[in-house]
Amino acid sequence: MHAFYLDAILRGRNTAENLQAATTERFNTILESIGDGTPRTALDLGYGAGTYTIALARAGFRVVAVDQIPSDSLLQRTHGAGDWAHRIEIRECLAENFTIDQNFGVIVAKDVLHYLARRDVESLLTSAVTHARGPNCHYLEVFTGITRTSADGRPLRIEGEADYSSDTFRRVIERIYDGWNLTLLWSKHAEQDSRTGRNCFEATRATVIAVNQAAGSETGRRS
Repeated sequence: MHAFYLDAILRGRNTAENLQAATTERFNTILESIGDGTPRTALDLGYGAGTYTIALARAGFRVVAVDQIPSDSLLQRTHGAGDWAHRIEIRECLAENFTIDQNFGVIVAKDVLHYLARRDVESLLTSAVTHARGPNCHYLEVFTGITRTSADGRPLRIEGEADYSSDTFRRVIERIYDGWNLTLLWSKHAEQDSRTGRNCFEATRATVIAVNQAAGSETGRRS
């Protein structure tokens, strides 16, 4: 899996997670609505092509960008950019090996958590909540209920991944983010095998928008 994503990023290939896509309109709206009281620090777990990292830096956040892949692709995207590029600090490590031990005003984890073991997912999010101080916003996109099928119709699994059902993931999020303003959105997702025309990847995408009640921002009130 590590080699697959490295190849996808370096070659600009897309995946079920649509790694090369622009930031979503929902995320853009959230970013625009974050108030001045939110710390101007951000964490992008599994930054991939770097799109969300760049958006956060452009918006004035000092961003810690974490991913297992070499930093070359993100450095190329930011080379020669304006002052905002200097707000990005790249950490080359597995998401599950990164220690969240400080307060981040914004945390993004898009299409990475479902690849981790459940204990690592829950440990990361618990640490993020524990170290949250005042106004904070966490934006997560996670595939649940994943079904993968080979070209010849055999079921495929990735050993060690979280493998959450939608209901199980909902309960985990509600437990960890107890006391936060919480929005959970669900959408069906499917990818077809270009050779067979049959679905090779099916899942329900969970979008989590968690806002610390101390935020008092438009984002917090809207949730």
